[in-house]
Amino acid sequence: MNEASQATLRVALLADRVERNEIRVLLEKQGIEVVLDGDFGLSLPTAWNGADVLLLGMNDQLDRERIEDVLRQSPVPVLINRGGIGNSDIWQRRLVAKLRVLAVRGVPNAIIRARHHQPEFRVVQDNKFAESETPWLVVLGASIGGPKAVARFLQALPDKLPVTFLLAQHISASFQDLLVEQLDRCSVWPVAMLGEGQNIEPGQVWMVPARNRIEMNAGGTIRRSDRAWESTQRPDINAVLRSTAETFGAQCGAIMFSGLGKDGTQGCASISRSGGFVWAQSSESCVISNLPEAARRSCKVELSGTPEQLAQALTGRCKPERTSIS
Repeated sequence: MNEASQATLRVALLADRVERNEIRVLLEKQGIEVVLDGDFGLSLPTAWNGADVLLLGMNDQLDRERIEDVLRQSPVPVLINRGGIGNSDIWQRRLVAKLRVLAVRGVPNAIIRARHHQPEFRVVQDNKFAESETPWLVVLGASIGGPKAVARFLQALPDKLPVTFLLAQHISASFQDLLVEQLDRCSVWPVAMLGEGQNIEPGQVWMVPARNRIEMNAGGTIRRSDRAWESTQRPDINAVLRSTAETFGAQCGAIMFSGLGKDGTQGCASISRSGGFVWAQSSESCVISNLPEAARRSCKVELSGTPEQLAQALTGRCKPERTSIS
C-alpha cells in the first residue's frame, strides 16, 4: 500500500442492511473509511473506490458456490464475518486488527472457528500480494506448558514481521483444532492447521499436524505428508527442525518453549550448524523447563528469556541486514 493507504484503511463492505450499518459505525469510530457498501447481491461491484479489503457479512443461507466465486473474483483480500456483530470490545478489536493485517501484507488462508455462538472470521489471501522480503521460517517447539507460553509470545509480537512460524507442539491430534482456535484468538497473528500445501509467506503461524509428517522444498512451500511420524513424539520436533535447517539454511530459527523431555535437541543443533539461530524460554518462566534446558545443553542457544522478551528480541533479529544478535 502507499503512504496514504497506510494512514487510512479503506474497506468495502457487503452485508445485509442491519449488519452493514452496525459495522460501518464500528469501523468509522476506529478511523477506518468505508468506501463502498451494499448488499451481497448477484455480482461484485465494478468499481472498488480504492478499497484495501473486502469485509463480507455472511449468513448460513448464502450459497457456498456463490461464496467461492466471490473469493476467486475479488481483486482485494477478503475477510468473511459469519454470525453477526460481536458484543465485546475484544471482538471489535480483533475485527479491526484482522482488517489492518490483511491490508498491510495479505495473509495466507486461516480459518477461525469461534465458540459460544460468537461471530466467526475467515481470512482469505490476496493472490496478487507479493512480499519484497524473503521471510524467515521460525519453528516454535513446545510441550507441557507450551500453549500458554506461545500465546504470551504471540501477544507480544508486533503485527509487521517478515516471519512465518511453524508450531510443533506435543499434543493429541484430537485437541489440535481447539488449540488453533485458542491461539488464533489471542493475537493479530493468524493461526491455522498446516494443509496440503502452504506457501511460506510472512505473517502466519502454521500448526504442525500431530498425525502426519510434513515436507518442505526450497521453493518455499510446506505440505502435510501422507506418512506418519516415525518417532513416538508427535509431532516430532527433531524432524521438523532438521528439515527446516536443510531447506532454509541460515534464514531460519528455533525457539524452544516450556515442555517435558529432550525432543528437539538434535534438531536445534542442526539449526545452529546451518547458520540459523536457536533461542529458548528461560527456565524460571517455564511450567516445565526440560525442553529448553535440553536445547541449551545440545548447542549454542543465543538467547534465553521470557516469552515476551523473546518476542521483543525477534523484532530486531529477523531482518535481512542482521545476521547475529547485538
